[in-house]
Amino acid sequence: MRRSLKPPVPPARSPTVASRVAVKGHPLHPVLVVYPIACLTLLPLVDLLHLWRGGHFWAQAGWWLNVVGLGGGLLAAVAGMADMFLIRVARRHPAAWAHFLAGVMLLAVAAAGVRLRLPDPAAAVWPWGLFVSGLGLAMTLVAGWLGGDLTFRYGIGVHGHPGPEDEDAGREVPP
Repeated sequence: MRRSLKPPVPPARSPTVASRVAVKGHPLHPVLVVYPIACLTLLPLVDLLHLWRGGHFWAQAGWWLNVVGLGGGLLAAVAGMADMFLIRVARRHPAAWAHFLAGVMLLAVAAAGVRLRLPDPAAAVWPWGLFVSGLGLAMTLVAGWLGGDLTFRYGIGVHGHPGPEDEDAGREVPP
C-alpha cells in the first residue's frame, strides 16, 4: 500500500502560467465566475417561465438572478483584471484581450438588465427584459468560450507548474 497520497503526474506536461490572484495556489477568477455564469445563463429560462406561467415569483427570481449575476460578475472581473495585468503573457495574448472585452460587455448587458428591471420586474420582462437576458446568455457563452481557451488551450491563469526550462533553472550546475 502506498505510504503517501500524491496525485499522478503525466510524463510530459505542458508549461502553464500560474494565476497571480490565488489562495494556496488555487486561482480565484475561475472560482468566482461560476455563480455569475449560472445566474446569467438561467435568466432567459426564468424570463420564459414568467411569460408562460405568469405571477410575480418568476419575475422576482429573474430580478435576483440578474442582480447576483452582476454582483458576482463584478467580483470575478476584479480577480480577472488583476490576473490579466499582473501576468505579462496574458497582456500579450489576443485571446485575453478578447475575453476581457467580452466580459466588460457582459457586465454592461447585466447592468442594463438590472436597470431595466428595477422599477417593476414583472413589467420589464416582455419584450426588452427577455431580449437583454438572451443577449446576456450569448455574451456569457462568448466570454466563457474565450476564458476556456485561455485556461485549457494556453494554460494562462491556472494552478501552474513549471516548464522543463523552469525546473532546470532552480538546480545548481556542478562546475
